[in-house]
Amino acid sequence: MKSIKAIRTLAAALALLLLIPLAACSSGGEPDTTTAPSVTTPAPAETTAPETVDDTPKLAFEAQDYHGAAFHILTCVEADYEYRADEQTGERVNDAIYDRNAAAEEYLNIDLDVIYESGSWSNRATYNNIITQSIQAGDNAYDYVTGMISCIMPIASAQMFVNLFELPNLDMDSPWWVSSMQDELALNGKLFGIIGDVSLSMYKGLSVFFFNQKLVGDYQLEDPYELVRSGAWTVDKMIEMTTASADDLDGDGKWTVGTDRYGAMLYELVWRSLNAALDVHPIHIDETGMPVVDDLDERAINVIEKLTTYLHSGDSIWIQDKDEPARTSFIADLATFYLGKLSEMEKMADMESDFGIIPMPKYDENQAAYYTQVATATQIIFVPVTTGDAAMTGHVLETLSYLTWRDVVAQYYETSLQQRYSRDRATAEMLDIIRAGAVNGFDYTYSTAIAGDPWVNKIVSQYSWQSIAPASAYAAQKKVWEANIEKILESYKDAET
Repeated sequence: MKSIKAIRTLAAALALLLLIPLAACSSGGEPDTTTAPSVTTPAPAETTAPETVDDTPKLAFEAQDYHGAAFHILTCVEADYEYRADEQTGERVNDAIYDRNAAAEEYLNIDLDVIYESGSWSNRATYNNIITQSIQAGDNAYDYVTGMISCIMPIASAQMFVNLFELPNLDMDSPWWVSSMQDELALNGKLFGIIGDVSLSMYKGLSVFFFNQKLVGDYQLEDPYELVRSGAWTVDKMIEMTTASADDLDGDGKWTVGTDRYGAMLYELVWRSLNAALDVHPIHIDETGMPVVDDLDERAINVIEKLTTYLHSGDSIWIQDKDEPARTSFIADLATFYLGKLSEMEKMADMESDFGIIPMPKYDENQAAYYTQVATATQIIFVPVTTGDAAMTGHVLETLSYLTWRDVVAQYYETSLQQRYSRDRATAEMLDIIRAGAVNGFDYTYSTAIAGDPWVNKIVSQYSWQSIAPASAYAAQKKVWEANIEKILESYKDAET
């Protein structure tokens, strides 16, 4: 990203004022001693103004001066919206990112230089090679890098990346970081990758259920919002409501996409998030912080068998490993429910029928919360061991993520989703529940590194979709996973000196 300091000085200065602690203004110059005309007025009654305390989290450090140093970030062009904003356009998210970049540059006196390369699944080997070759050459080409979780995690190692627990100026307990990753993703006392609000792709990739409000009324179904509020939106309720809201509209005895109405259209990639939604985790982190592959328990077998019956008992439930024509059918009132990513909401502005959005269902009403899977296409952040100045890198990461949390997310999440595209007030409430339940456990983050067929994060989805007998298939996979986890743990060991 070309530096644009010269044309955005005013915006940066205004944004900078918001960063400086209020206390800095209390130590101003000499008071004004100009004599004012004498006017006799009654003395006002003494009052005590209530003290107000601003407990909003803020950066833990004051402005820094890195003397205009260039700071290099490598990121995927597929998620360039997280950084790219070369000028103000009037589009709120773009302008918020523009102002954030300007404020960070001004606050730290740096020059952000963002390099974009294709890091998609099909280009993951090339993208990862760019990173590894740079680090092996010791050329300090990138101060930090981002990559899609599913693509970049296989190269995570102590030889390549900085242990983020040791990176100066990074406060991972702040609300602009996904702090649960410290427990889920740290191995052998090391954490190489982290997700924060600077990773706007986290929000776009959340797994959600959309429902057609008109069709829910036509089929006299229970109010999905009330089910969520009461904790009764469960996998059994999902099966009941989606099965009851389908019609063979042309009466030919079969369901045809584009002609008949499906009870649910499920994007298989998002269907995988049922592992997290139903709190089924084949791997857990033990008390020593090490991953352990569990046996398939009764809960997991029960839900797999239940969903297998659900998917294969008729034609009114559609599931494929592609997103189209699911969204198109939903927009055309040819699906009552649609399982997709939150970003699909951005493409439904022209849908005539009102739609709603709810989280993934619970396993049962006893489950503690609704869990929403962070997509494996989310950009995760790594700091190469060749980063030029670790202190500066920590300052930049903390500042960018803080400013995104404070300013950019509000524009995307509240303005773009809640106001521009949502059709009813309950959407904001549901989005808050979805955000609060966002998770990204070990099994999802390391799924491509753990490997096997199916991947560990696809147990519920793959077994149910393909009608695979869970017990026998799982036993064979368990050995593969355990062997690959041992390799991952080896990569987390420091190089011997």
